[in-house]
Amino acid sequence: MIYFDRIEVVNYLIPGAVFDIVRNFTADYDKALIFNKVHHELNQFCSVHSLQEVYIGLFDQIDENLKKTLQEDLTSMAPGLIIQAVRVTKPNIPESIRRNYELM
Repeated sequence: MIYFDRIEVVNYLIPGAVFDIVRNFTADYDKALIFNKVHHELNQFCSVHSLQEVYIGLFDQIDENLKKTLQEDLTSMAPGLIIQAVRVTKPNIPESIRRNYELM
């Protein structure tokens, strides 16, 4: 099991979309539309890649992949909600496995 300590998602609403998005998803729209999906999307990404890929090989692509995936869903579900940036910290992995990676 790996854990990501911090995941930052910066988003903004286009002024003309505020009323519809808040009406449909409440003022906590980002929780329903973004933050709840982040966990799911990271699970999807990690489940189709090896630990080596997630921790080293593809780690530099996680931010952009997550941003793209979230934005694709938002474009249809909540037009006007824009993902500006995503930042995922290096995952925490079990100590015994981490030592093996450091030795490589």
